[in-house]
Amino acid sequence: MEYLLRTFFYRDEQQASTENNAMAETVKLTINGQQYEVDPATPPSTRLVDFLHEKHLSGTHVTCYQGGCGACTVVASFADPDTGTKNTHSINSCLAPLLGCNDWEITTVEGLGNRHDGYHVIQERLAEYSGTQCGYCSPGMVMNMYGLTQSNSSWSPSEVEQHLDGNLCRCTGYRPILDAFKSITVQDIEDSHVVRCPNTGQACRGRCAAEKVKVPLSNKKPVTTQVQANGVVWHQPASLQDLYGILAGLTEGTSYRFVCGDTAQAVYYSGSFDVYIYTRHIPELSRVAQAEDGVVFGANVSISRVMEELETVSEGRSGYDYAKELVKNWHRVASTSVRNLGSWAGNLGMKLTHREFPSDIFINLLGAGAVITTALPNGSTSTHTLEELLELDLQKERRVILEMRLPPMADNVKFRVFKVMGRTTNTHAFVNAAMTFNVDEASAHTVIGKPLIVYGGINPTFVRASATEAALEGKSLEDEGVLQAAMQALANEVKPDNLPQDPAPEYRLSVAQTLLYKMVLGIVGDAAAATVTSGATDLERPLSSGQQTYDQNTETWPLGKPIPKLEARMQCAGEAEYVNTMAAASEELFGMFVTATQANAHIASVDPSAALAMPDVVAFVGVDDIKGVNNIMAFAWPTPQPLFPKDRVSYYGQPIGLVVTKNRGAAYGAREAVKVTYDDIQPPVLTIEEALQKPPIKDDPFVQGDVQAGFAASTHIFEGAMSRDGQYHFHMESQSCLVVPTDIGMDVYASTQWASETQRAIGQVLGIADNTINVTVKRLGGAFGAKIDQCNIVTTAAAVAAQKVRKPVRVALDLDANMTIIGWREPYLCTYKVGVDDAGVLQAIQATLTCDSGYVAVDSSSSGAVMVMPSCYSCPNWEVTPQVVLTNTACNTWCRTPGTVEGIIFMENILEHVAEELSMDPLELRRKNLMPDGGTRPLNKGMIRLRSLIAGREAKWLPDSLTVPRNLISGMIDQILTSADVEHRKQLVAEFNQKNLWKKRGLSVMPMLWPYAVPMKAPFNAMVSVNARDGTVVVSHGGTELGQGINTKVAQCAAYELGIPLDMVAVRPSNTHVNANSDVTGGSQGSDVACFSVSQACKKLRSRLDAAKEDLGLTDASWPEIVLAAFNKGVDICERYVNGWDEVKPYPVFGVACTEVELDVLTGQFLVLRTDILEDAGKSISPLVDVGQVEGAYVMGQGLFTVEKPLFDSATGRKVTDGTWYYTPPAAQDIPVDFRVSLLHDAPNPVGVQSSKVTGEPALCLAFAVVMALRQAVASARRDAGVTSWFQMDTPLTVDNLQRLCLVESSRLVVNV
Repeated sequence: MEYLLRTFFYRDEQQASTENNAMAETVKLTINGQQYEVDPATPPSTRLVDFLHEKHLSGTHVTCYQGGCGACTVVASFADPDTGTKNTHSINSCLAPLLGCNDWEITTVEGLGNRHDGYHVIQERLAEYSGTQCGYCSPGMVMNMYGLTQSNSSWSPSEVEQHLDGNLCRCTGYRPILDAFKSITVQDIEDSHVVRCPNTGQACRGRCAAEKVKVPLSNKKPVTTQVQANGVVWHQPASLQDLYGILAGLTEGTSYRFVCGDTAQAVYYSGSFDVYIYTRHIPELSRVAQAEDGVVFGANVSISRVMEELETVSEGRSGYDYAKELVKNWHRVASTSVRNLGSWAGNLGMKLTHREFPSDIFINLLGAGAVITTALPNGSTSTHTLEELLELDLQKERRVILEMRLPPMADNVKFRVFKVMGRTTNTHAFVNAAMTFNVDEASAHTVIGKPLIVYGGINPTFVRASATEAALEGKSLEDEGVLQAAMQALANEVKPDNLPQDPAPEYRLSVAQTLLYKMVLGIVGDAAAATVTSGATDLERPLSSGQQTYDQNTETWPLGKPIPKLEARMQCAGEAEYVNTMAAASEELFGMFVTATQANAHIASVDPSAALAMPDVVAFVGVDDIKGVNNIMAFAWPTPQPLFPKDRVSYYGQPIGLVVTKNRGAAYGAREAVKVTYDDIQPPVLTIEEALQKPPIKDDPFVQGDVQAGFAASTHIFEGAMSRDGQYHFHMESQSCLVVPTDIGMDVYASTQWASETQRAIGQVLGIADNTINVTVKRLGGAFGAKIDQCNIVTTAAAVAAQKVRKPVRVALDLDANMTIIGWREPYLCTYKVGVDDAGVLQAIQATLTCDSGYVAVDSSSSGAVMVMPSCYSCPNWEVTPQVVLTNTACNTWCRTPGTVEGIIFMENILEHVAEELSMDPLELRRKNLMPDGGTRPLNKGMIRLRSLIAGREAKWLPDSLTVPRNLISGMIDQILTSADVEHRKQLVAEFNQKNLWKKRGLSVMPMLWPYAVPMKAPFNAMVSVNARDGTVVVSHGGTELGQGINTKVAQCAAYELGIPLDMVAVRPSNTHVNANSDVTGGSQGSDVACFSVSQACKKLRSRLDAAKEDLGLTDASWPEIVLAAFNKGVDICERYVNGWDEVKPYPVFGVACTEVELDVLTGQFLVLRTDILEDAGKSISPLVDVGQVEGAYVMGQGLFTVEKPLFDSATGRKVTDGTWYYTPPAAQDIPVDFRVSLLHDAPNPVGVQSSKVTGEPALCLAFAVVMALRQAVASARRDAGVTSWFQMDTPLTVDNLQRLCLVESSRLVVNV
């Protein structure tokens, strides 16, 4: 699906001159107190965020353009045309139509605070609580919270959590963001300095926007206006009569579209229309009224406003207790910011236009008996039920929705609504439902009359379960036969369709049945057996909390001091610059990829002529424009990867060429105009199972001992398998690059984790010397491995284009392009055989680890995964074989702890299998098999040799294994057993599961040894310069700041080694001149090795200055005095250092996690109730940074194992999960409810940099504890179903996967057990 709006101030495809435009009324809006006037040539599809960027307000970021990530959040104030009340809310600026913002007051993050005038309390608090890492999401987070403080006179912690339902963060794990915002009080806001008041434009104090300000109607009366540009008309009627006149005046064949919040663009790109009718200024359509026969809402009333009114009437008006159900459910419709902008009628309109849309609003209002009023252009009105409305063709009749009326409901009527979805908030329903039953409770809960049972998410035509309603009419709900008859009727009439983006039809049918069952259980209450009653309720997430524990290490401050990131405040104020937010260079052009629409086909021809004939199109760049080598993999990489294919496309979405245009908007049309033809089209290979039909690529196995002898000695042998699917990195900043030709070569500003490799790749592809290419990297808005080498698809394409057109070229991928062009984490399959003795002691393990590398095996990790499998365990005999398969998918690439997470989790799965088969406690089994002190771990020699070769030196000799002097796991397990009260909680879980058939809990403890294996040669080039005048220090290092806090740790090391305050140290961007030939920032080595090199440089520099101090007799001199004196004596006050061969040592990182979950067996939805993590971080260089890394990694791992799943169209190979609609990483309400993180006390690392250990990746592996806990919950459900054997549990454990594993059958849906 093409989600992205084709705007960015593209003046329509015809690019007609503005002289032909007529504007009856200009569109004006106020942004941060300054008034702006909109260009008359602006097309109606232009979004508010585009205008903000044109006006250089770049703090408002964009990731998805679908209202699904919150990066674009701003606060808008506008008058209600009916009451004159000013409303202030957070909204998604990527959805708000610019022409609809007339007379709006917009506050962006720049309007709150900055480093010059002072920061706002929200910005300060988020920074202080370490709630920002890469910083790309932070301005949106700030504005979301600011919107809450301006729309409410007070707020509770739970309202803070609810309000943050639409803002994504991949880095932090959300806990510090939630804690930061919960700490903000009304007094904080009232006392906060605001740089420019949105109302006055002056500095102010207080919360003037928070009050419901009454705007004088004489001054703000809506006026009917019309904007016409390039043949497209934007009408803004101010009355119903004006609206009717516009509709009546439309000529036959004119396409038109109503616009209010326009949030439908988040789901469906609607294309272009001749006429747009903006209805927000019509007073009658904004009316909210209490009538005798119900509560009335005009069509423009936002979903949020409807919820607010329903909350009020549910408390104060008879017959509206049911409204609480609507409000509760609508909190899960989209997000707060979308609900603030979108109207209920707009949501219905989307359902009427797209019957497949699983609208919660439609289903809920239908269940509640809402009555809809519509009007024709002649002013005649009609009323309709929701079902009747669905049968109308509103567009053809030019019929407009005016209002809805929600009637009261009798006390004896039972009403309930349901939504089953993949994560807790801001995602569409897999299945939704509404049910209304009139019940005689005194007569065995007999249904009076026919109930109402409606569903969404089944197929485009199914709404009402009429046969099921008939089966229940007049029947007792306590009668098991009646219930089973209803289930059968439902099975007969519910026929789910089968589309690649939806859960299986079997699941959706099953859930349709279980939702009806939930309704029945809720009605009969105590008449049902006690063990089934919990099935009636939905999972209720409590208010979340967190605890963090770490050593203070005050003796070494600033080293080890818990401080926020150095860039934190700047990031929270939107001042931090990213490649995607850099100001345009002079004559800058924009590049956009032309991508394959086949996954396995020969390219017959590529014809860009139609595109080149379009206005503002400058060039097409293809494979024939490459003057160097068509390979983005530089240096000694063993396998080439082409920039553009020469003959054959290998995956859907593969770049074939690049259109170069004068603006981004023109690129969309040009991209579509390039004609690519194919022949020899073959079916795509998309899965490991399909790829294994051909022989895989095998690598050397890890062999230790004799597995056959081990199996012979085993008294128990078990075999099994487990698969783990891929994961999108979801860095909030997309792949981006700006290439600027200069008189001496090219300046490249790239979002890359490896500047030197980007430099080399560009030189290789262009056929020019590396010394003509200067790559600068300031910071990245997240990466997680995606920007190690696959970023060079973007960087080399931009460079080829700049070389061809001889002008600056920027390439910045939209989210859908990023998710399609760039590969994800590799999918894996593990098959295994394990032998143990009667006591459960491991005797032999034989396994094959197969990874899916995509269409080319350049970033395969299976050879490393096999070496990691031992984790913290001991087994005398191993034979683990790595292999690679190729599929017709993008080149899968490194993703946070690649290979390591697979080795660790597959070992844990094997141990789970053994424990189940032997009926042993899983933790007891693990403790029996822990590696002893002095044990050895295999060394991943292949990967180290490759990395060393890439770094410029061959590793000719390497040991076979590394010795682990102390295995800390046993003591750490003891510690977490106590701190997490594990044994007592295990008893409570067992009791809970015994009492409940349809809710289950599980609790697991998972230990881990994560091997930090830095290559023998991993150069990080560091430069430390001291300024002679004032003694301030500037550091530049070869690593990349991508949110992990590398600059903060480096600065703390520098300040400590030089003996100066931290505020005297500044860190500057890395570049390929000062920090030449530096290695990749990945595998957790970036911060570690950069800190080492900087520390060594500072030690050498400090030694020289100490000697100068002594020679000059400056015993009592200050640091600036010593520096100046030394400089005047000719002492070099700068130092460079590059770590040498084997200077930075490998070591193990130990960790233990305890996780408890609760599972709704009937739907597969679950909560992570509590997670305790104890991680060995050595002596932390920066504890707040390290705790943040642990939390963020864990939540990313939780997403990997549960809610994040790639989906493909098996026929075409197209990746369906190409946006936030179908791909749902964890949100703030998905994290553990109780989230506790401790860094191991008093555990300095004797071989670590500054006695520390790395923290960026290990905790991701510990998230497998969620899977282990869910296994316990599922196993309990299966035992209730009479099945006790071991079962394969592949990940991700999506809700449909979990419910299927629980063996929910309709025959088991009973009232009495």
